[in-house]
Amino acid sequence: MDVSVIIVNYNSFQLILDSIESIYEFTDGVNFEIIVIDNDSTERDIEQINKHYKDVVFIKNNKNRGFGSGNNLGAKYANGEYLFLLNPDTVLLNNAIGKFFEFCRQDRNVGIVGGNLYDANRMPAFSGWRFLPSLLSKIDFLLHDQLGNILKKVGHFNFTGLPQKVGYISGADLFIPKRIFLDAGGFDEDFFMYYEETELTYRVKKLGYDVYLLPDAKILHLEGQSETDAEKVAYRMRKSEKLYYIKTKQRYLIRLCYIIDTLHYHIHILYNRLKGDHSKIKLFSDKLCLIRKIERI
Repeated sequence: MDVSVIIVNYNSFQLILDSIESIYEFTDGVNFEIIVIDNDSTERDIEQINKHYKDVVFIKNNKNRGFGSGNNLGAKYANGEYLFLLNPDTVLLNNAIGKFFEFCRQDRNVGIVGGNLYDANRMPAFSGWRFLPSLLSKIDFLLHDQLGNILKKVGHFNFTGLPQKVGYISGADLFIPKRIFLDAGGFDEDFFMYYEETELTYRVKKLGYDVYLLPDAKILHLEGQSETDAEKVAYRMRKSEKLYYIKTKQRYLIRLCYIIDTLHYHIHILYNRLKGDHSKIKLFSDKLCLIRKIERI
């Protein structure tokens, strides 16, 4: 078996059907299997998945222990030389799996690879970043975000047309040799959701492997459709970000990054006041209020 595609589900049955359909439609030249891990969904329609796709391996978790835990369970059942950890809210736009597979086979020092992600409007979406989370990456992200308003460019997408070495890639489409996944110890299950793939990347890099973003592997990411409560998402993300800094011995960044994020939103509010864009003023004012609320929890 070349590749084991692992999809962790929580109340995302319709999204998963589209994702699986795209895998069968586009994947070529690769012997693969699909493993769906259900994290004890309250909606039981996922149990009908084998009526749609008989070859899919379906495993029901008796408790929702989080994204990383679900993928760790899937890896135990995986027969593939490589693992492709795919979000349920994704749709392949080309033979991305084949491209990942060939790229990794050419260089055994590749630890993790991901593709260019697109949003529902087929516009560039967050696909990765050139640094792992740190003070440098926070400042870099802030500068890119502000300059992007002027230059109409973003720093989270591979525009080069060539494989690009990066700090980390989005956890929506993480392709990794199984041997490296196991050597790194899999996901840290202290993370329930968010930053678990980044922390895994941190450990993979510590082992001496490289991380790449492939522009010719294209995937639609319907971000937010599998998790619709914006405040809950923001809270989980901030909680996981703090845990990441603790795990990677950067505890000093917890308070500092809050200050940087606050500055970030203030700059957006000021910029949009100068433009007279009241909808954007409200958007970033709401975000500012939300992170202040989360920080008090």
